[in-house]
Formats: sequence, structure tokens, C-alpha cells
Amino acid sequence: MAYEKSVGSHRRKWDREEYEQYAKERIEAEQLALFDKGSKEPPVKRELLQPRDYKVDLDSKLGKSQVITKTTPASQSGGYYCNVCDCVVKDSINFLDHINGKKRMYLLKQKLF
Repeated sequence: MAYEKSVGSHRRKWDREEYEQYAKERIEAEQLALFDKGSKEPPVKRELLQPRDYKVDLDSKLGKSQVITKTTPASQSGGYYCNVCDCVVKDSINFLDHINGKKRMYLLKQKLF
């Protein structure tokens, strides 16, 4: 048992030696895990992020109305369409957040940092 309850005291008396052994085993396991991580292949060198070679068109749909039906394709429905993710974002601020976001960068095989 990891602790004892003595007759004269209501407090537990923990077995220090047992818990020191647990701590040593945990530290050894952590060091072994760190050693195993170091033996893996080095990370792949990726290209640096490049600036866009196109202009993001946020003003073309500003102030215009459009009739949308159930058969309207996603690229022509209301909002801003992302052809990489095949999704529609409802406003320009969210669209800018989306094109700089993790999901889209992952789909483009790029890393954010």
C-alpha cells in the first residue's frame, strides 16, 4: 500500500521510497522518449511563403444583390468562394481570415510559420 494510517494520527503517512521510485521511472521514461524523438529523420525543408501573385477581389460584389436558388453552384452563391477549400464565406473580413488560415494553408501544403 502506498500510504499507512497510524493509530495515533488521522493523517496519512506516504511511503516516500515508493513514490521516489515512481518518479525515477517517470523521468527515465521521459528521457527515453526524448532520445527516441531525436533519432527520427530531420524535418523536411519547406519553401518560404511567397506573396500572392494575384489581387484578392473584395470589391466586385460590394453593393450588388443576386438571386440564389437551390441549384445555384457554390462558386456563384452569396459570399466569397474559395476554390481551394470549395467553401463559401459570407463576408470579406472572414474571407481574408480564411485565405490566411490553417485549413487552407494545410490544403495548399504550406505551413503558417
